[in-house]
Amino acid sequence: MDVEDCIQQIDEAFNGQPWYGPSLFKTLEEIPVIFWNQTPEGASHSITELVYHIIDWKVFVLEKLKDNDTYSIEMNSEKDWRPNILKVDQGQKDKILKELKSTHESLCELLEAKPDSWVNEFTMGKDYSNAYMIRGAVQHDIYHLGQVNMLYSQIKTKLKKH
Repeated sequence: MDVEDCIQQIDEAFNGQPWYGPSLFKTLEEIPVIFWNQTPEGASHSITELVYHIIDWKVFVLEKLKDNDTYSIEMNSEKDWRPNILKVDQGQKDKILKELKSTHESLCELLEAKPDSWVNEFTMGKDYSNAYMIRGAVQHDIYHLGQVNMLYSQIKTKLKKH
């Protein structure tokens, strides 16, 4: 894995054409805002909460790319899952998507500036490699894409029954 591979993998999962279906960003763009605010029975988070969570973990990777050894996110903390997320309207959804896209683009730009040797170095302040972190970032997007699609499907099914 080199830096170009890292960028390609991150970008494909985010807004490319992965083999498994629509990418994260394309999926989020197409889901009407009315579905973003609902949390089906048995689910822990809404689509809005998931998107903010994805943004926050992209910021974690950005901070590591900037060599910030002190930046961290504790699992199940307010940095991991933002508290008190309010319902969003179309304008707010558009702003959230703009923030998500901007964070993604910043990530790719910072990666472009890294030498290939960076991939095998340890992540700043962590005990794993940068390649491991990048693979994790890709997996994180795909994992939450699955959750987003599941929530959307559950909410659509529920609305059709009513």
